[in-house]
Amino acid sequence: MRIGIYNRHLATLGGGERYSLAIASLLAPANDVEVISHTAVDPAQIATRLHLPLDRVRYRVVPAQPAADLGPLSAEYDFFINASNGDFITPAAPHSALVVFFPAHPGGRITRSVRARGNALLRRLLALAPDAQPTSLQQRLTDRLVALSPELDARLRNPQPADLRAVAARYDLRWAISRFTQQWIQRYWALPGSLLYPAVDVENFVALPKEPWILSVGRFFAGQHNKQHLAMVRTFGELVDEGFSGWHLRLAGGVTPGAVHSAYLEEVRQAAAGYPITVHADLSFAALRELYGRSAIYWHAAGHGEDEMAAPVKFEHFGITTVEAMAAGCVPVVIGAGGQRELVQPGVSGYLWRTAAELKSSTRRLVARPELATELSKAAMRAGRRFDWPHFRQQLVVSLAAAGIPAEVAGP
Repeated sequence: MRIGIYNRHLATLGGGERYSLAIASLLAPANDVEVISHTAVDPAQIATRLHLPLDRVRYRVVPAQPAADLGPLSAEYDFFINASNGDFITPAAPHSALVVFFPAHPGGRITRSVRARGNALLRRLLALAPDAQPTSLQQRLTDRLVALSPELDARLRNPQPADLRAVAARYDLRWAISRFTQQWIQRYWALPGSLLYPAVDVENFVALPKEPWILSVGRFFAGQHNKQHLAMVRTFGELVDEGFSGWHLRLAGGVTPGAVHSAYLEEVRQAAAGYPITVHADLSFAALRELYGRSAIYWHAAGHGEDEMAAPVKFEHFGITTVEAMAAGCVPVVIGAGGQRELVQPGVSGYLWRTAAELKSSTRRLVARPELATELSKAAMRAGRRFDWPHFRQQLVVSLAAAGIPAEVAGP
């Protein structure tokens, strides 16, 4: 079977890219699999960075164009997988699947119409068509727009369809990365989603002799889904000011390119100044793995201060770094919202919190009771194995069979 897996964002080599390439790695041994994007990326770099067996996967680079124009490309394949977040391609292949990290809000009929017309007008004013030649003034305006709103810039260059639910409904499968995402697919689109949790390399993470370190891992970027580093810095600073001593907060993650994201990282560093807080930007995988192994507690705060029903997109949709931390024996103390609720059993394998006061009290409890921390650490390591490769493979097999898609999955 000829399979095409599309991802506009392949070059970022982030969690979403690893998710789609994990699917590719299981399909490639028995099928002809191409990963499609608009930027050439060294296959060796992909395999090394994402720690995946991709020898049988081929890569195809096509000219950049809006998702609305990519439907004919999908017709070249027997099975087309759209793994590109925010790209609504109308599938023309005999079989198709849409990877949904989180569903876009469809908006009302009037909102969709106004948004589509406004986007079209701005695209003309700024000369944002792929083959356009913007003037210096248009380029300056575009640069300003990027600085103010990266999300709006991306939407203008790659506008969404007026009826994105109708496009999503054309796919045989809509893979949801968590039950949280699955629920919002139903709420936003009134469509069923098939649960396919990400594969996490839990065997790559081991518990080392623990240090009095609290770790949080998440990319440094400005935007609606940022990891709330500033909130964690503020909360840890309050703990220290209240007499909490001997512990160190470590914030690790890659840095998204761009001035607005660099400014966010600098803001985090300035907020941390004067406290036992270290910012680890763009660590190697080996260094990150050691941080996981040596840290005793893991914090996660994405979505803190937000209304989950009003703005669910601002919460963690799954939580790969939380699972990695659990596999390394960190006790998770994570926000009790979004996909994080599916990872931690409160009081058994960690703690969930909703307020900064709860985050502080759970952290103090673990520090005051080392025997409890040891018990929860062991339970967290066991719980993390629910997201290992054998579980991921089995989910994929069951999902494809249920949808009647005859793509063979490599054996265990």
